[in-house]
Amino acid sequence: METFDKCMSALRSLIAEGDANGIGAAERAVNEYVAATPPPDQKNALTNVQQAVQAHKEECPGLDLSFADAVNDYIERLMRRFE
Repeated sequence: METFDKCMSALRSLIAEGDANGIGAAERAVNEYVAATPPPDQKNALTNVQQAVQAHKEECPGLDLSFADAVNDYIERLMRRFE
């Protein structure tokens, strides 16, 4: 759970900033979390991150939603590997 918390801490901060220059850092946070997760659990790990990003987006009105959407789009692309 520590790696999930680390990933989400980074993503929450980056989403709050909403700076498009932070997309690379958001992608790295997701990639590091997936890399630290055993292969059979990686798709579920991505789903958990996606759900947490969505919940954070809904809980924080006034956020730049396009940044959160970009993070979720990236997660969707990664999830396609598991289909």
